[in-house]
Amino acid sequence: MTNNETLCKIAGVKDKHFTGDKMDNVTKLNLLYDYYGDFLTKKQKEIFESYYLNDLSLGEIAQNCGITRQGVYDVLRRSQDILYNFEKKLGMVKRYIYRKKEIEEILVILEELKSGLDPDFKEKYKDVSSRVSALLKEGGV
Repeated sequence: MTNNETLCKIAGVKDKHFTGDKMDNVTKLNLLYDYYGDFLTKKQKEIFESYYLNDLSLGEIAQNCGITRQGVYDVLRRSQDILYNFEKKLGMVKRYIYRKKEIEEILVILEELKSGLDPDFKEKYKDVSSRVSALLKEGGV
């Protein structure tokens, strides 16, 4: 099973999409890096960031780090495996995706309820709706 297939399984997605929407491999890895990047060594972080965040080629990174292109590739591969394994064990990204989806659905339900709401509860509705929206926007899920 590939890392992509593993992450899809972890996230509970059947169709090879990370969040139900199409998400490319770089985006998936960046999300994993946001959660688990501190578990990588300094060298792994440097190479990962150079490749995925700064868009440097394997050759450029190899030259900067004084190693071969194969060495850079191996570090990237190991780093990816580490990130996927932490997700497999801890499931933080899976929980984040689930909570984000739930909050989005709550906002839809709140919007549906808005039209039939008693005028006395409109202020409370606005408060609840704005708090839930803030959670989604701030990533506080």
